[in-house]
Amino acid sequence: MALLALLHSQSSTVEEVPNDPQQETASAPESSGGAEESGGIGFRALLEVGPLSFPSGTRGGKQDLFGYAYPSLGVDGGEDFAFMLGAPLRFRLLDSEPKQKDADYGAWLRREDWDERSDYGQVVRLLRIGDESGRFGLRVQPFLEESLGRGYLVNRYDNQLNPDYHPAGGTLSFTAGPARVQLLASDVLAARVFSGELLLDIGRIASDSEASFDRYLVRASAAHDFGEAGGVTPQATVASVGGEFAMYKGERLRSWALLAGGARLNAGAQDVGGLLGVAFEGNFKGTQLSVTVQGRRQGGGFRFGYFGAGYELARFSAVGLSEETQADQRVPKDFSGYLEVSVARGDGPDSPEVVASGAVEYSAFGRADGDVSLSFSSPGGESRGIARVVVMGLGDRPRYSVAAEFRQRVLPAMYVWGAGATVHFPQPDGTLVRGVSAGAGVGVDFARR
Repeated sequence: MALLALLHSQSSTVEEVPNDPQQETASAPESSGGAEESGGIGFRALLEVGPLSFPSGTRGGKQDLFGYAYPSLGVDGGEDFAFMLGAPLRFRLLDSEPKQKDADYGAWLRREDWDERSDYGQVVRLLRIGDESGRFGLRVQPFLEESLGRGYLVNRYDNQLNPDYHPAGGTLSFTAGPARVQLLASDVLAARVFSGELLLDIGRIASDSEASFDRYLVRASAAHDFGEAGGVTPQATVASVGGEFAMYKGERLRSWALLAGGARLNAGAQDVGGLLGVAFEGNFKGTQLSVTVQGRRQGGGFRFGYFGAGYELARFSAVGLSEETQADQRVPKDFSGYLEVSVARGDGPDSPEVVASGAVEYSAFGRADGDVSLSFSSPGGESRGIARVVVMGLGDRPRYSVAAEFRQRVLPAMYVWGAGATVHFPQPDGTLVRGVSAGAGVGVDFARR
């Protein structure tokens, strides 16, 4: 009661409240007040608790009942530094068949959440140093919708889809003259996906005129999956080279023409692909809009966006639940169309904020893959929600991944939450077992400068 009384008297501005069952990252509803407005270093704390129904994760297994707890502490140093630690904990309360409780830590804490080195990465909920859009930026956190450059190799990637694997991903970016380098690791503690991109501004090399800056760009990128964490899967290596030039550069609208080629470099899968496309980026009366349209020629063992939204499951079964891995899959060499749209609307904390994005690729041989996400926040952040749907292999042997969560503040430092998701568990034979998880509970938080 004393803790609740203290929290009730505080103003909360916690930006991130990660929540199971899908390890999604959504924002906690904010109360009125100005901890963010005062400047300086901010300290934050929160605790989420509640019951959670979660599958056993075995073929033919039933639902178990867990007690879920998520304590977190964070420091906010402004635009150049932020650090948040947390520990998503699942305690098995009701153990249905097959019995697993004896294998848990202390016969309570779910073993699969902490049974490999990568799982300890989930303790770092956020580490941010510098500014990724500036000269130097470092960021470590769970990945939910991560892309490298234009997304030719790593596009809208989610490293949290495997419910037994909880890595922290990391990105590093720096700029030197006309060159910009971006590095990405899907798991900072193990040998998994590593990728990098070199971006050259040809206009800055050839001219001192600012009119030529950021107009003619060349990208070279490569990515490799060692496949040695979160389950062992075949290795995969892809590379890409692309160019783009600005067709129009205005204060509110920019348009680009895109040209790129890519290749799979593994023995027995040295396939190539190419694309042509256009991209538009604009800001219209408080609405930020981004549209990308591409025509692609690809197939065999290579596809653009190879490390995509559903890759953490596709590395076990490219489509469906018991098919060949994406590394071993060979699809017809054919044309495809790709469309990606992103819309963000919001005019500050006193207005509703909505962010919606989606990507879909349709291949001429009859397969479609899609990914749609939506998040919203009411004025003042009293209500917040996030939802995502990822579809792999529509028209073939489709697999669906769905997750949603919602938070509603009921007191200045207290909120209720609810979440539900589909989950897919990799099995020793490389197949997937699907299930459904759902939970609800209460959270308390506060922030102080």
